[in-house]
Amino acid sequence: MESDELEQRVRAFLAEHLPWLPLDLPQQTDVVGVGRIYGDDVWELVTEFGKRFEVDMTGFRWEHHSGPEGCNPLWLILPPWWSRSTYIPIRVRDLINSARCRKWSIRYPG
Repeated sequence: MESDELEQRVRAFLAEHLPWLPLDLPQQTDVVGVGRIYGDDVWELVTEFGKRFEVDMTGFRWEHHSGPEGCNPLWLILPPWWSRSTYIPIRVRDLINSARCRKWSIRYPG
């Protein structure tokens, strides 16, 4: 499959799941941040992406891309475990590279 065709398929996937985003997003765009998705929505997007593009998602670490949906007042006193994780964007180019390699391409600290 040609690179341009694969990129167009990834972009079509994003348009299907995040229809409020423009189709011509720059490759460095953080789809989670710009798409304003959190918690389960991030999980569902990435899980469906893995299935659609037959990507091995073994290395995916959710806590670096989002926290849970909602808010717990206790978090003001006791920060939740996921808030200590470094935020790592999921960029359009990361999805394209992952689809090309068929393996989750984002590297995590530690």
